[in-house]
Amino acid sequence: MTPSIDLDAVGRHIDAHLDEHIEMLRRYVRQPSVSIDGLGMRGCAELVAEHYRQLGCQEVEVVETGTHPAVWARYDAGAPRTVVNYNMYDVRPVGDPAAWTHEPFGAVVEPCGDAPAVLYGRGACVPKGPDVAWLSALGAIRAVHGDLPVNVVFLAEGDEILGSPSYSGLIERFAHRLAPADGCVYLRAGQTAGGELPLVLGYKAFLTFELRVSGRRWGRGPVDAAAHSATASIVDGPAWRLARALSTLVDEDGAIAIEGWPDGRRRPEPGGGDRGMVEELLRRFEGRSWTDVIPGLAGTGVRTFAHGLNGPAVLLGYLYGSSLNVQGLSAGYTGPGTRTYTVPAEATALLDARLVTEREPEQLLLDLRAHLDAHGFADVEITVKSAYPGCRTDPRADLVQSFLRAARRAGGEPVVWPLQGYGGPWAILARRFGLPLVFATGIGHGGNVGLPDEYLVVDGGGRVPGLREMERFCVDFLSDFAGRAPGARA
Repeated sequence: MTPSIDLDAVGRHIDAHLDEHIEMLRRYVRQPSVSIDGLGMRGCAELVAEHYRQLGCQEVEVVETGTHPAVWARYDAGAPRTVVNYNMYDVRPVGDPAAWTHEPFGAVVEPCGDAPAVLYGRGACVPKGPDVAWLSALGAIRAVHGDLPVNVVFLAEGDEILGSPSYSGLIERFAHRLAPADGCVYLRAGQTAGGELPLVLGYKAFLTFELRVSGRRWGRGPVDAAAHSATASIVDGPAWRLARALSTLVDEDGAIAIEGWPDGRRRPEPGGGDRGMVEELLRRFEGRSWTDVIPGLAGTGVRTFAHGLNGPAVLLGYLYGSSLNVQGLSAGYTGPGTRTYTVPAEATALLDARLVTEREPEQLLLDLRAHLDAHGFADVEITVKSAYPGCRTDPRADLVQSFLRAARRAGGEPVVWPLQGYGGPWAILARRFGLPLVFATGIGHGGNVGLPDEYLVVDGGGRVPGLREMERFCVDFLSDFAGRAPGARA
């Protein structure tokens, strides 16, 4: 039988130990973990493992991968329900340190505006602040009650910023331990200054891949080294061939032209389960600019939308549209001046696809290969960076409902999205094991992720939630979910 949690007693424990939790976060932020260049990665993996040991996990393992170490841990409370805690510990690069007004890994805490205490540092908001709040909440429950009300499985990756190339392998390795779980949780300080926080119930299939044309593979153009462009009248250019290959992937209107992939123009009306959520989003956003409310558009200056979309169709296009995007192109010399004029020996393009489909990523990649071959581009190489399925979570799931209740009790205003364009390895957990997801959301406020002076509000002075409120929310959320397990005490 799952014991009930004394929320007041656990809350008092949090209050009494809050300074310790802040110091835990400061130590975590001071430990660099930049996966792109490897700065501090192994040290941070060991620190994450230390956090799990301090919680009392019976199993903790630093797992080697093809990039950076991951961390597996399990806390067995003998409870009827188990939660998987997806986690990441890598952070984005600092960029230009001169653009920061605080030391990027200094974890300085100081007042800002109406907030008595704000912690600055790379990773403070994503992912380290929310992770410390979650672990501190679990530790507080254990300190008061001697155990947790659920079993928790932790699987933390160190290459999320790289596209999570290792996570599918980690899931495969620990599949027999993950399959019996009842849900997957990954919390963030997701609130706006006004108190809104998103809850996303669906993700699109997400592929990231590189296309490469080389003179050697093609059998034309420069093979061993770039040629001088004075010879371009007699030497074929791999960059032009790549451009032609890319042009076959979409039609003149920008719709996807790969057989087996959704073309991106057919946007079904929301079904019965989604209709109410979409109508609520339209009511909430009425009179506001789409660039202010659709994630990823703020500050971009976008004024018109693809395929002539306007009005409510913009929201439907975002939710249910499929896309194929060119992230970047590379060929030859792109630095200042002209250097030596060249016909490059190779050219590459980095693309991502976000597709509303039930088809598996492996099938979609076979479709891509077949398309290129059929259009005469059998020499074009495909390097897959990441490939994840789409997934949906039932809004009636206990995990979702417990999150919504706890968020509202904490003063949050959840905004429920039936689907968004993001995607990642967590979708495998939902798709393969049928786990409901509560992902990348939660009580708390921070910002500047990936920008200078990333921050997390530690003490909001009652105006915005700080670390104390984040931890109390985690306790309430977990208590609510555990209390709905079969045989749980009311």
